[in-house]
Amino acid sequence: MDYKNKIIYQIWPRSFQDSNHDGIGDLKGILRRLDHLQDLGVDLIWLSPVYCSPNTDYGYDISDYYNIHPDFGTMADFDALLAECKKRGMGIVMDLVANHTSDQHPWFQACLNDPNSPYRDCYYFREGVNDKEPNNWISMFGGSAWTKDPLKPHSWYLTTFTPHQCDLNWENPRVREEIANVMRFWLDKGVSGFRMDVINTIAKQPGLPSWHPEKKGYQFAKEFMTNLPQSHAYIQELIGKLADDYDFITIGEGMMADNDACALYAGEQRGELNMMIMFDLHLQDCGPLGKYDFRKLYHWTIPGFKSIIFRWQTDSQKRNYWVANYMNNHDQPRSISRFGNDRQYRVESAKAFALMNLTLRGTPLVYQGEEIGMTNCHLEQDEWRDYEAINIYDTLQTMMHLPKVIARKVVQRMTRDHARTPVQWDDSEYAGFSDHQPWIRVNPNYKQINLKSDLVSETSINRWYKQVIALRKAYSAFNTGAMKPVLIHHKQILAYQRSDEQAEFLILINLSGYPARFDLKTEGRILMDSYADPQPRLLRPYEARLIQIR
Repeated sequence: MDYKNKIIYQIWPRSFQDSNHDGIGDLKGILRRLDHLQDLGVDLIWLSPVYCSPNTDYGYDISDYYNIHPDFGTMADFDALLAECKKRGMGIVMDLVANHTSDQHPWFQACLNDPNSPYRDCYYFREGVNDKEPNNWISMFGGSAWTKDPLKPHSWYLTTFTPHQCDLNWENPRVREEIANVMRFWLDKGVSGFRMDVINTIAKQPGLPSWHPEKKGYQFAKEFMTNLPQSHAYIQELIGKLADDYDFITIGEGMMADNDACALYAGEQRGELNMMIMFDLHLQDCGPLGKYDFRKLYHWTIPGFKSIIFRWQTDSQKRNYWVANYMNNHDQPRSISRFGNDRQYRVESAKAFALMNLTLRGTPLVYQGEEIGMTNCHLEQDEWRDYEAINIYDTLQTMMHLPKVIARKVVQRMTRDHARTPVQWDDSEYAGFSDHQPWIRVNPNYKQINLKSDLVSETSINRWYKQVIALRKAYSAFNTGAMKPVLIHHKQILAYQRSDEQAEFLILINLSGYPARFDLKTEGRILMDSYADPQPRLLRPYEARLIQIR
Protein backbone atom coordinates (compact mmCIF):
# COMPACT_ATOMS: atom_id res chain seq x y z
CA MET A 1 0.00 0.00 0.00
CA ASP A 2 1.26 3.46 -0.90
CA TYR A 3 1.05 4.75 2.64
CA LYS A 4 3.10 7.86 1.93
CA ASN A 5 0.59 9.31 -0.49
CA LYS A 6 -2.54 9.11 1.67
CA ILE A 7 -4.73 11.61 3.47
CA ILE A 8 -5.89 9.99 6.72
CA TYR A 9 -8.91 11.40 8.54
CA GLN A 10 -9.46 10.41 12.17
CA ILE A 11 -13.00 9.88 13.38
CA TRP A 12 -13.80 9.67 17.08
CA PRO A 13 -17.15 7.95 16.47
CA ARG A 14 -18.92 8.94 19.65
CA SER A 15 -18.85 12.61 18.61
CA PHE A 16 -18.99 12.46 14.81
CA GLN A 17 -22.66 11.95 13.84
CA ASP A 18 -25.64 10.45 15.61
CA SER A 19 -28.17 8.59 13.44
CA ASN A 20 -30.49 6.91 15.95
CA HIS A 21 -31.48 9.84 18.18
CA ASP A 22 -29.63 8.83 21.36
CA GLY A 23 -27.04 11.63 21.46
CA ILE A 24 -24.15 9.27 20.66
CA GLY A 25 -22.38 9.12 17.31
CA ASP A 26 -22.51 5.80 15.48
CA LEU A 27 -21.51 3.90 12.35
CA LYS A 28 -24.63 4.79 10.39
CA GLY A 29 -23.92 8.42 11.22
CA ILE A 30 -20.44 8.10 9.73
CA LEU A 31 -21.94 6.55 6.61
CA ARG A 32 -24.22 9.59 6.25
CA ARG A 33 -21.18 11.89 6.16
CA LEU A 34 -19.00 9.94 3.72
CA ASP A 35 -19.74 12.40 0.91
CA HIS A 36 -18.17 15.16 3.00
CA LEU A 37 -15.01 13.10 3.52
CA GLN A 38 -14.80 12.11 -0.12
CA ASP A 39 -15.24 15.75 -1.17
CA LEU A 40 -12.46 16.73 1.21
CA GLY A 41 -10.06 14.31 -0.46
CA VAL A 42 -9.77 11.67 2.28
CA ASP A 43 -8.19 8.32 1.35
CA LEU A 44 -8.34 6.47 4.66
CA ILE A 45 -10.55 6.82 7.73
CA TRP A 46 -8.81 6.06 11.02
CA LEU A 47 -11.68 4.83 13.15
CA SER A 48 -11.08 5.21 16.87
CA PRO A 49 -12.20 2.04 18.71
CA VAL A 50 -15.71 0.79 17.96
CA TYR A 51 -15.26 -2.62 19.64
CA CYS A 52 -17.27 -3.79 22.64
CA SER A 53 -16.07 -1.94 25.72
CA PRO A 54 -17.31 -0.89 29.17
CA ASN A 55 -16.16 2.61 28.12
CA THR A 56 -14.02 3.40 31.14
CA ASP A 57 -11.64 4.97 28.63
CA TYR A 58 -14.20 5.26 25.83
CA GLY A 59 -13.24 2.26 23.73
CA TYR A 60 -9.55 2.03 24.55
CA ASP A 61 -10.51 -0.60 27.12
CA ILE A 62 -11.65 -3.44 24.87
CA SER A 63 -13.71 -6.34 26.18
CA ASP A 64 -14.34 -8.00 22.79
CA TYR A 65 -12.10 -7.37 19.77
CA TYR A 66 -14.45 -9.22 17.42
CA ASN A 67 -17.71 -7.33 17.90
CA ILE A 68 -19.09 -3.80 17.64
CA HIS A 69 -20.20 -1.84 20.70
CA PRO A 70 -24.02 -1.50 20.64
CA ASP A 71 -23.66 2.30 21.04
CA PHE A 72 -22.17 2.35 17.54
CA GLY A 73 -24.43 -0.23 15.88
CA THR A 74 -23.86 -3.76 14.64
CA MET A 75 -21.33 -5.68 12.61
CA ALA A 76 -23.75 -5.39 9.68
CA ASP A 77 -23.52 -1.59 10.07
CA PHE A 78 -19.74 -1.83 10.00
CA ASP A 79 -19.79 -4.00 6.88
CA ALA A 80 -22.11 -1.51 5.17
CA LEU A 81 -19.82 1.39 6.11
CA LEU A 82 -16.76 -0.45 4.80
CA ALA A 83 -18.52 -1.28 1.53
CA GLU A 84 -19.60 2.34 1.01
CA CYS A 85 -16.08 3.55 1.74
CA LYS A 86 -14.69 1.23 -0.92
CA LYS A 87 -17.22 2.49 -3.45
CA ARG A 88 -15.75 5.94 -2.90
CA GLY A 89 -12.15 4.78 -3.15
CA MET A 90 -11.59 5.07 0.60
CA GLY A 91 -10.54 2.56 3.23
CA ILE A 92 -10.83 2.09 6.98
CA VAL A 93 -7.95 1.87 9.43
CA MET A 94 -8.93 0.21 12.71
CA ASP A 95 -7.60 1.44 16.04
CA LEU A 96 -5.95 -1.62 17.63
CA VAL A 97 -5.27 -1.54 21.36
CA ALA A 98 -2.74 -4.30 21.97
CA ASN A 99 -0.99 -3.22 25.17
CA HIS A 100 -3.96 -4.01 27.40
CA THR A 101 -7.52 -5.31 27.52
CA SER A 102 -10.48 -4.26 29.61
CA ASP A 103 -10.90 -6.02 32.93
CA GLN A 104 -14.18 -7.22 31.40
CA HIS A 105 -12.39 -9.17 28.65
CA PRO A 106 -13.13 -12.95 28.90
CA TRP A 107 -9.45 -13.72 29.46
CA PHE A 108 -9.23 -11.41 32.43
CA GLN A 109 -12.58 -12.50 33.79
CA ALA A 110 -11.25 -16.06 33.74
CA CYS A 111 -8.31 -14.85 35.84
CA LEU A 112 -10.66 -13.31 38.39
CA ASN A 113 -12.79 -16.44 38.60
CA ASP A 114 -9.95 -18.90 38.97
CA PRO A 115 -6.62 -18.22 40.71
CA ASN A 116 -5.09 -21.11 38.74
CA SER A 117 -6.40 -20.02 35.34
CA PRO A 118 -3.83 -20.37 32.52
CA TYR A 119 -4.88 -16.89 31.37
CA ARG A 120 -3.16 -15.39 34.41
CA ASP A 121 0.10 -15.59 32.50
CA CYS A 122 -1.47 -13.49 29.74
CA TYR A 123 -1.31 -10.57 32.19
CA TYR A 124 1.12 -9.39 34.86
CA PHE A 125 0.01 -10.84 38.19
CA ARG A 126 2.66 -10.36 40.87
CA GLU A 127 3.01 -10.76 44.61
CA GLY A 128 3.24 -7.51 46.56
CA VAL A 129 6.18 -6.39 48.69
CA ASN A 130 5.54 -5.74 52.39
CA ASP A 131 1.81 -5.62 51.73
CA LYS A 132 2.33 -2.94 49.07
CA GLU A 133 2.51 -2.95 45.30
CA PRO A 134 5.14 -5.11 43.56
CA ASN A 135 7.01 -1.96 42.46
CA ASN A 136 6.74 1.83 42.64
CA TRP A 137 5.56 2.55 39.09
CA ILE A 138 3.03 5.32 38.58
CA SER A 139 0.31 4.88 35.98
CA MET A 140 0.05 7.11 32.92
CA PHE A 141 -3.16 8.60 34.31
CA GLY A 142 -1.87 9.10 37.85
CA GLY A 143 -1.83 6.88 40.93
CA SER A 144 -0.37 3.41 41.25
CA ALA A 145 0.21 1.31 38.14
CA TRP A 146 -1.03 -1.72 40.09
CA THR A 147 -4.53 -2.89 41.03
CA LYS A 148 -5.35 -5.27 43.88
CA ASP A 149 -6.13 -8.89 42.96
CA PRO A 150 -9.50 -9.74 44.55
CA LEU A 151 -8.68 -13.47 44.67
CA LYS A 152 -5.33 -13.30 46.46
CA PRO A 153 -4.79 -10.90 49.37
CA HIS A 154 -1.12 -10.18 48.59
CA SER A 155 -1.35 -10.21 44.79
CA TRP A 156 -1.65 -7.36 42.29
CA TYR A 157 -1.96 -6.97 38.52
CA LEU A 158 -0.34 -4.35 36.29
CA THR A 159 -2.52 -1.52 34.95
CA THR A 160 -0.23 1.15 33.52
CA PHE A 161 -3.14 3.29 32.25
CA THR A 162 -6.49 3.10 34.06
CA PRO A 163 -7.19 0.46 36.77
CA HIS A 164 -9.65 -1.10 34.31
CA GLN A 165 -7.05 -1.56 31.54
CA CYS A 166 -5.00 -4.66 32.31
CA ASP A 167 -1.58 -4.91 30.67
CA LEU A 168 -1.06 -7.92 28.43
CA ASN A 169 2.06 -9.99 28.93
CA TRP A 170 3.60 -10.12 25.46
CA GLU A 171 6.23 -12.59 26.67
CA ASN A 172 3.44 -15.18 26.46
CA PRO A 173 3.20 -16.55 22.87
CA ARG A 174 -0.57 -16.97 23.32
CA VAL A 175 -0.93 -13.19 23.62
CA ARG A 176 1.09 -12.52 20.49
CA GLU A 177 -0.87 -15.08 18.48
CA GLU A 178 -4.21 -13.72 19.67
CA ILE A 179 -3.31 -10.17 18.57
CA ALA A 180 -2.34 -11.58 15.17
CA ASN A 181 -5.70 -13.39 15.03
CA VAL A 182 -7.54 -10.15 15.77
CA MET A 183 -5.71 -8.45 12.92
CA ARG A 184 -6.46 -11.36 10.56
CA PHE A 185 -10.16 -11.12 11.40
CA TRP A 186 -10.39 -7.45 10.41
CA LEU A 187 -8.08 -7.77 7.42
CA ASP A 188 -10.25 -10.61 6.12
CA LYS A 189 -13.18 -8.21 6.35
CA GLY A 190 -11.28 -5.83 4.09
CA VAL A 191 -9.94 -3.07 6.33
CA SER A 192 -6.87 -1.22 5.11
CA GLY A 193 -4.76 -1.45 8.24
CA PHE A 194 -4.31 -0.47 11.87
CA ARG A 195 -3.37 2.41 14.06
CA MET A 196 -1.42 0.68 16.83
CA ASP A 197 -2.23 2.27 20.18
CA VAL A 198 0.75 2.84 22.53
CA ILE A 199 2.59 0.11 20.65
CA ASN A 200 5.93 1.07 22.17
CA THR A 201 4.76 0.01 25.64
CA ILE A 202 4.07 -3.67 24.90
CA ALA A 203 7.43 -4.83 26.31
CA LYS A 204 8.25 -4.28 29.98
CA GLN A 205 11.58 -4.44 31.79
CA PRO A 206 12.19 -8.09 32.79
CA GLY A 207 11.52 -8.60 36.49
CA LEU A 208 9.49 -5.36 36.67
CA PRO A 209 11.95 -3.66 39.06
CA SER A 210 11.18 -0.43 40.88
CA TRP A 211 12.34 2.81 39.33
CA HIS A 212 14.64 4.75 41.70
CA PRO A 213 13.50 2.77 44.75
CA GLU A 214 15.34 5.21 47.01
CA LYS A 215 12.74 7.87 46.19
CA LYS A 216 9.45 8.19 48.05
CA GLY A 217 6.12 7.72 46.33
CA TYR A 218 5.21 6.42 42.92
CA GLN A 219 7.75 6.99 40.14
CA PHE A 220 7.38 7.33 36.39
CA ALA A 221 9.38 4.34 35.11
CA LYS A 222 9.65 5.55 31.52
CA GLU A 223 12.75 3.47 30.71
CA PHE A 224 11.14 0.32 32.12
CA MET A 225 7.85 0.51 30.21
CA THR A 226 8.51 2.28 26.90
CA ASN A 227 10.74 1.58 23.90
CA LEU A 228 12.38 -1.56 25.24
CA PRO A 229 14.40 -3.56 22.67
CA GLN A 230 12.07 -6.55 22.94
CA SER A 231 9.18 -4.49 21.61
CA HIS A 232 10.86 -4.48 18.19
CA ALA A 233 11.14 -8.26 18.18
CA TYR A 234 7.45 -8.56 19.06
CA ILE A 235 6.40 -6.18 16.29
CA GLN A 236 8.63 -7.84 13.70
CA GLU A 237 7.15 -11.22 14.61
CA LEU A 238 3.60 -9.84 14.42
CA ILE A 239 4.02 -8.12 11.06
CA GLY A 240 5.95 -11.11 9.72
CA LYS A 241 2.98 -13.40 10.42
CA LEU A 242 0.69 -11.22 8.29
CA ALA A 243 2.78 -9.53 5.62
CA ASP A 244 2.80 -12.42 3.15
CA ASP A 245 -1.00 -12.73 3.14
CA TYR A 246 -2.18 -9.13 3.43
CA ASP A 247 -1.34 -5.67 2.09
CA PHE A 248 -2.06 -3.21 4.89
CA ILE A 249 -0.92 0.00 6.54
CA THR A 250 0.37 0.34 10.12
CA ILE A 251 0.50 3.59 12.07
CA GLY A 252 2.34 3.35 15.36
CA GLU A 253 1.56 5.52 18.35
CA GLY A 254 4.71 5.82 20.39
CA MET A 255 4.30 7.82 23.55
CA MET A 256 7.61 9.43 24.45
CA ALA A 257 9.30 7.84 21.44
CA ASP A 258 12.21 10.02 20.36
CA ASN A 259 13.90 10.16 16.97
CA ASP A 260 16.11 7.17 17.71
CA ALA A 261 13.15 5.03 18.73
CA CYS A 262 11.04 6.05 15.71
CA ALA A 263 13.96 5.37 13.38
CA LEU A 264 13.71 1.76 14.56
CA TYR A 265 9.93 1.37 14.69
CA ALA A 266 9.39 2.97 11.26
CA GLY A 267 12.68 2.41 9.47
CA GLU A 268 11.93 1.38 5.90
CA GLN A 269 14.08 -1.74 6.04
CA ARG A 270 13.16 -2.81 9.57
CA GLY A 271 10.07 -4.90 8.84
CA GLU A 272 8.11 -3.19 11.60
CA LEU A 273 5.65 -0.29 11.15
CA ASN A 274 5.01 2.02 8.20
CA MET A 275 5.09 5.20 10.26
CA MET A 276 5.11 6.57 13.78
CA ILE A 277 3.11 9.36 15.35
CA MET A 278 5.42 11.75 17.16
CA PHE A 279 4.53 13.62 20.35
CA ASP A 280 7.24 16.24 20.72
CA LEU A 281 5.33 19.10 19.13
CA HIS A 282 2.39 18.60 21.47
CA LEU A 283 4.52 18.16 24.59
CA GLN A 284 6.77 21.17 24.03
CA ASP A 285 4.97 23.27 26.64
CA CYS A 286 4.67 20.44 29.19
CA GLY A 287 6.99 19.08 31.84
CA PRO A 288 8.75 15.70 31.49
CA LEU A 289 5.81 13.79 32.99
CA GLY A 290 3.44 14.69 30.16
CA LYS A 291 0.65 17.10 29.34
CA TYR A 292 -0.58 17.52 32.91
CA ASP A 293 2.92 18.36 34.11
CA PHE A 294 2.36 22.11 34.41
CA ARG A 295 5.86 23.09 35.57
CA LYS A 296 6.60 24.94 32.30
CA LEU A 297 3.32 26.83 32.80
CA TYR A 298 2.46 25.70 29.26
CA HIS A 299 4.83 28.25 27.81
CA TRP A 300 6.20 27.63 24.33
CA THR A 301 8.13 29.68 21.80
CA ILE A 302 8.08 29.91 18.04
CA PRO A 303 11.82 29.09 17.77
CA GLY A 304 11.19 26.00 19.90
CA PHE A 305 8.19 25.03 17.75
CA LYS A 306 10.30 25.41 14.61
CA SER A 307 13.24 23.46 16.01
CA ILE A 308 10.99 20.45 16.72
CA ILE A 309 9.54 20.54 13.21
CA PHE A 310 12.94 20.85 11.56
CA ARG A 311 14.56 18.19 13.76
CA TRP A 312 11.93 15.58 12.95
CA GLN A 313 11.80 16.50 9.28
CA THR A 314 15.53 16.45 8.66
CA ASP A 315 16.25 13.43 10.85
CA SER A 316 13.51 11.25 9.31
CA GLN A 317 14.74 12.25 5.87
CA LYS A 318 18.37 11.49 6.71
CA ARG A 319 17.70 8.15 8.40
CA ASN A 320 14.89 7.06 6.08
CA TYR A 321 11.99 6.57 8.45
CA TRP A 322 8.45 7.85 8.08
CA VAL A 323 6.30 9.89 10.46
CA ALA A 324 2.60 10.69 10.71
CA ASN A 325 2.11 14.43 11.12
CA TYR A 326 -0.87 15.90 12.95
CA MET A 327 -2.04 19.06 14.65
CA ASN A 328 -5.18 17.60 16.24
CA ASN A 329 -6.36 14.25 17.57
CA HIS A 330 -8.61 12.73 20.22
CA ASP A 331 -6.00 13.09 22.96
CA GLN A 332 -5.06 16.76 22.54
CA PRO A 333 -6.71 20.15 22.99
CA ARG A 334 -7.60 21.86 19.71
CA SER A 335 -4.48 23.28 18.05
CA ILE A 336 -6.05 26.62 17.10
CA SER A 337 -6.76 27.34 20.77
CA ARG A 338 -3.40 26.02 21.94
CA PHE A 339 -0.87 27.23 19.37
CA GLY A 340 -2.85 29.80 17.41
CA ASN A 341 -5.42 32.50 18.11
CA ASP A 342 -8.96 31.13 18.31
CA ARG A 343 -10.63 34.52 18.45
CA GLN A 344 -9.19 37.30 16.33
CA TYR A 345 -7.29 35.01 13.92
CA ARG A 346 -9.18 31.72 14.11
CA VAL A 347 -9.52 31.29 10.33
CA GLU A 348 -5.95 32.35 9.68
CA SER A 349 -4.61 30.03 12.40
CA ALA A 350 -6.59 27.10 11.01
CA LYS A 351 -5.25 27.68 7.51
CA ALA A 352 -1.68 28.11 8.71
CA PHE A 353 -1.66 24.80 10.57
CA ALA A 354 -3.42 23.07 7.68
CA LEU A 355 -0.82 24.19 5.16
CA MET A 356 1.97 23.06 7.48
CA ASN A 357 0.47 19.68 8.31
CA LEU A 358 -0.39 18.88 4.70
CA THR A 359 2.92 19.89 3.13
CA LEU A 360 5.49 18.50 5.57
CA ARG A 361 7.36 15.27 4.84
CA GLY A 362 5.25 12.44 6.24
CA THR A 363 1.67 11.24 6.07
CA PRO A 364 -0.84 13.86 7.28
CA LEU A 365 -3.51 12.98 9.82
CA VAL A 366 -6.57 15.24 9.88
CA TYR A 367 -8.90 15.09 12.89
CA GLN A 368 -12.64 15.58 12.74
CA GLY A 369 -13.68 19.22 12.94
CA GLU A 370 -10.31 20.76 12.23
CA GLU A 371 -11.36 21.25 8.59
CA ILE A 372 -13.86 23.86 9.82
CA GLY A 373 -11.64 25.37 12.52
CA MET A 374 -13.24 23.94 15.67
CA THR A 375 -11.86 25.28 18.95
CA ASN A 376 -11.60 24.29 22.59
CA CYS A 377 -14.79 24.26 24.64
CA HIS A 378 -14.84 25.46 28.25
CA LEU A 379 -16.32 22.70 30.37
CA GLU A 380 -17.25 23.01 34.02
CA GLN A 381 -16.14 20.20 36.30
CA ASP A 382 -19.53 18.49 36.30
CA GLU A 383 -19.37 18.40 32.47
CA TRP A 384 -16.08 16.50 32.29
CA ARG A 385 -16.38 13.08 30.67
CA ASP A 386 -12.73 12.10 30.27
CA TYR A 387 -11.46 9.54 32.81
CA GLU A 388 -7.96 10.98 32.48
CA ALA A 389 -9.15 14.47 33.38
CA ILE A 390 -11.24 13.33 36.34
CA ASN A 391 -8.44 11.15 37.74
CA ILE A 392 -5.68 13.70 37.13
CA TYR A 393 -7.71 16.36 38.95
CA ASP A 394 -7.46 14.23 42.09
CA THR A 395 -3.83 13.29 41.46
CA LEU A 396 -2.77 16.92 41.07
CA GLN A 397 -4.12 17.57 44.53
CA THR A 398 -2.90 14.44 46.31
CA MET A 399 0.54 14.07 44.69
CA MET A 400 1.37 17.61 43.53
CA HIS A 401 -0.45 19.33 46.41
CA LEU A 402 -2.19 21.80 44.14
CA PRO A 403 -5.17 23.74 45.46
CA LYS A 404 -8.46 22.65 43.90
CA VAL A 405 -8.86 25.84 41.92
CA ILE A 406 -5.42 25.47 40.28
CA ALA A 407 -5.89 21.75 39.63
CA ARG A 408 -9.22 22.55 37.97
CA LYS A 409 -7.62 25.17 35.70
CA VAL A 410 -4.86 22.76 34.65
CA VAL A 411 -7.38 20.08 33.74
CA GLN A 412 -9.66 22.52 31.95
CA ARG A 413 -6.71 23.65 29.85
CA MET A 414 -5.49 20.19 28.80
CA THR A 415 -8.42 17.79 28.99
CA ARG A 416 -9.08 15.46 26.07
CA ASP A 417 -12.72 16.54 26.24
CA HIS A 418 -11.78 19.59 24.13
CA ALA A 419 -11.29 17.31 21.14
CA ARG A 420 -14.35 15.21 21.86
CA THR A 421 -17.19 17.70 21.71
CA PRO A 422 -19.59 16.93 18.83
CA VAL A 423 -18.67 17.90 15.28
CA GLN A 424 -20.43 21.13 14.34
CA TRP A 425 -22.25 20.44 11.08
CA ASP A 426 -24.71 23.32 11.04
CA ASP A 427 -26.34 25.97 13.25
CA SER A 428 -29.40 23.94 14.24
CA GLU A 429 -29.89 22.70 17.78
CA TYR A 430 -27.01 20.42 18.84
CA ALA A 431 -25.05 21.57 15.77
CA GLY A 432 -26.62 19.00 13.44
CA PHE A 433 -24.82 16.22 15.32
CA SER A 434 -28.04 14.88 16.83
CA ASP A 435 -31.65 15.80 17.51
CA HIS A 436 -31.18 14.56 21.09
CA GLN A 437 -29.05 16.05 23.85
CA PRO A 438 -25.50 14.75 23.18
CA TRP A 439 -23.47 12.70 25.62
CA ILE A 440 -21.15 15.70 26.07
CA ARG A 441 -21.77 19.40 25.74
CA VAL A 442 -21.77 20.98 22.26
CA ASN A 443 -19.38 23.93 21.98
CA PRO A 444 -21.60 27.03 22.26
CA ASN A 445 -19.82 28.64 19.31
CA TYR A 446 -21.49 26.19 16.91
CA LYS A 447 -23.84 28.96 15.73
CA GLN A 448 -20.85 30.71 14.18
CA ILE A 449 -18.49 27.78 13.57
CA ASN A 450 -20.04 24.97 11.54
CA LEU A 451 -19.60 23.25 8.21
CA LYS A 452 -22.73 24.69 6.62
CA SER A 453 -21.69 28.30 7.18
CA ASP A 454 -18.06 27.59 6.37
CA LEU A 455 -18.93 26.18 2.95
CA VAL A 456 -20.47 29.51 1.87
CA SER A 457 -17.88 31.73 3.52
CA GLU A 458 -15.49 33.71 1.34
CA THR A 459 -12.69 32.66 3.71
CA SER A 460 -13.76 29.00 3.97
CA ILE A 461 -11.38 26.79 5.93
CA ASN A 462 -12.90 23.67 4.40
CA ARG A 463 -12.23 24.95 0.89
CA TRP A 464 -8.63 25.73 1.90
CA TYR A 465 -8.17 22.13 3.09
CA LYS A 466 -9.51 20.77 -0.19
CA GLN A 467 -7.19 22.98 -2.21
CA VAL A 468 -4.08 22.01 -0.24
CA ILE A 469 -5.01 18.32 -0.34
CA ALA A 470 -5.53 18.52 -4.10
CA LEU A 471 -2.09 20.09 -4.54
CA ARG A 472 -0.47 17.47 -2.32
CA LYS A 473 -1.95 14.73 -4.48
CA ALA A 474 -0.99 16.49 -7.71
CA TYR A 475 2.70 16.95 -6.88
CA SER A 476 4.93 14.17 -5.61
CA ALA A 477 7.25 16.81 -4.14
CA PHE A 478 4.87 17.05 -1.16
CA ASN A 479 5.03 13.30 -0.57
CA THR A 480 8.43 11.78 -1.26
CA GLY A 481 10.19 15.01 -2.24
CA ALA A 482 13.05 16.55 -0.31
CA MET A 483 12.42 18.91 2.59
CA LYS A 484 14.79 21.84 3.18
CA PRO A 485 14.40 24.31 6.08
CA VAL A 486 14.52 28.01 5.16
CA LEU A 487 14.73 31.13 7.36
CA ILE A 488 15.86 28.86 10.18
CA HIS A 489 16.55 31.67 12.65
CA HIS A 490 13.52 33.82 11.89
CA LYS A 491 11.64 34.44 15.14
CA GLN A 492 8.15 34.39 13.62
CA ILE A 493 8.14 32.54 10.31
CA LEU A 494 8.26 28.80 9.67
CA ALA A 495 9.61 28.32 6.15
CA TYR A 496 10.75 25.34 4.12
CA GLN A 497 11.04 24.04 0.59
CA ARG A 498 9.63 20.81 -0.83
CA SER A 499 11.08 19.62 -4.11
CA ASP A 500 11.73 16.78 -6.49
CA GLU A 501 12.52 16.51 -10.19
CA GLN A 502 8.99 17.52 -11.11
CA ALA A 503 8.56 20.74 -9.10
CA GLU A 504 9.79 22.92 -6.24
CA PHE A 505 7.72 24.83 -3.68
CA LEU A 506 8.29 27.31 -0.89
CA ILE A 507 6.02 27.31 2.17
CA LEU A 508 5.92 30.39 4.40
CA ILE A 509 3.86 30.48 7.61
CA ASN A 510 3.73 33.26 10.18
CA LEU A 511 3.26 31.51 13.51
CA SER A 512 2.67 34.76 15.39
CA GLY A 513 -0.11 37.29 15.83
CA TYR A 514 2.07 40.12 14.52
CA PRO A 515 3.23 41.11 11.03
CA ALA A 516 6.47 39.43 10.00
CA ARG A 517 8.89 40.67 7.38
CA PHE A 518 11.31 38.40 5.55
CA ASP A 519 14.06 38.74 2.99
CA LEU A 520 14.09 35.98 0.39
CA LYS A 521 15.21 36.59 -3.17
CA THR A 522 13.57 33.44 -4.53
CA GLU A 523 11.09 34.24 -7.27
CA GLY A 524 7.96 32.19 -7.87
CA ARG A 525 4.22 32.09 -8.40
CA ILE A 526 1.90 32.30 -5.40
CA LEU A 527 -0.46 29.33 -5.60
CA MET A 528 -2.21 29.87 -2.27
CA ASP A 529 -2.33 32.59 0.36
CA SER A 530 -4.63 32.82 3.37
CA TYR A 531 -4.98 36.57 2.81
CA ALA A 532 -6.69 37.91 -0.32
CA ASP A 533 -3.95 40.44 -1.08
CA PRO A 534 -0.52 38.91 -0.41
CA GLN A 535 2.24 41.45 0.13
CA PRO A 536 5.84 40.97 -1.03
CA ARG A 537 8.24 40.07 1.78
CA LEU A 538 5.53 40.47 4.40
CA LEU A 539 3.26 38.03 6.20
CA ARG A 540 0.34 39.31 8.25
CA PRO A 541 -0.67 37.52 11.51
CA TYR A 542 -0.83 33.75 10.93
CA GLU A 543 -0.61 34.26 7.19
CA ALA A 544 0.21 31.13 5.20
CA ARG A 545 1.63 31.22 1.68
CA LEU A 546 2.49 28.54 -0.84
CA ILE A 547 4.78 29.54 -3.72
CA GLN A 548 5.72 27.42 -6.72
CA ILE A 549 9.32 28.13 -7.60
CA ARG A 550 9.48 25.83 -10.61
